Amino acid sequence: MKYKLHFNWKYYLLADIGIVIIAAGLMYAILRAVNNWYDTHTITFNKVVNVEFKKPIEIKEREVPTKEIVRVMEEIPHPQDLQTDVEKYIYEVFGIEDYKVAIAIAKAESGLREDAININSNNTIDVGIFQINQIHFKKDGCSLKEVSTMQGNIDCAKQLYDSSGWNPWVAFKNGAFTAKLD
Repeated sequence: MKYKLHFNWKYYLLADIGIVIIAAGLMYAILRAVNNWYDTHTITFNKVVNVEFKKPIEIKEREVPTKEIVRVMEEIPHPQDLQTDVEKYIYEVFGIEDYKVAIAIAKAESGLREDAININSNNTIDVGIFQINQIHFKKDGCSLKEVSTMQGNIDCAKQLYDSSGWNPWVAFKNGAFTAKLD
């Protein structure tokens, strides 16, 4: 005898409900995964090509930042703000750009003393405000007579600075001048 399975409508309904529940669970899992992905990612649509037409030449009025110029002008020290004749002459010779470092180096080297003399361990001497070493007398065209006066010493220091920067001064190399900056 052959038996034929016969399903009535109740079995089909339960099967359909089961399929809907499984599909809903899968759909929920997929939506949750997509939502989590969007929490950490964004999609941005960029222009592939951007064509821009401009005039070949434009003439515009120049804007001068007057507030900045006024601020800088107010900060420029004037020689009358300097205390000693030595500082004023250093300002005059080294100019606005370099005078502060020059004064700090001179203070660190000699305390701004014209009569300062130092004998080094290699038996050379340093003379005056900037403690010009004797090796520079012939090399840079300065003489002992010149470096023994205030103006001559400062002028020689400027010549030395122009040719070698601040490197000839120990106070610059070891950073001692920074304690003398105002």
